Amino acid sequence: MCHVLVIEDEPLIAMLISDVALDAGASTIDVADCPVGAMEAADQHRPAVILSDVAIIDGTGPQAVIAIREKHGPIPVIFITATPDACEPCDYATAILPKPMNVDRLTSAFRAVAPA
Repeated sequence: MCHVLVIEDEPLIAMLISDVALDAGASTIDVADCPVGAMEAADQHRPAVILSDVAIIDGTGPQAVIAIREKHGPIPVIFITATPDACEPCDYATAILPKPMNVDRLTSAFRAVAPA
């Protein structure tokens, strides 16, 4: 089972990312639009993979991811963002994909890190 946490504050984009992850093998998805919501979701169900935007409501995706990883240990992270430069340094990220999102690139990056 591969549980995914999507951190994205645009509902339609969150839905698209969720659909891509499900098509690529995710079994369950939680969506959060802010760092507090992301931490609450991770506390309720530890994600196997995090798919995150950088600029989100009340903070940033990297802030949320760092807090989650500090509490729950290493989790693969893929950033999907219109501001990839704002993601530096994100040396823990397995991929930083630009928006507009390319479905094939996201699928490939996701499958490379998702547990079988």
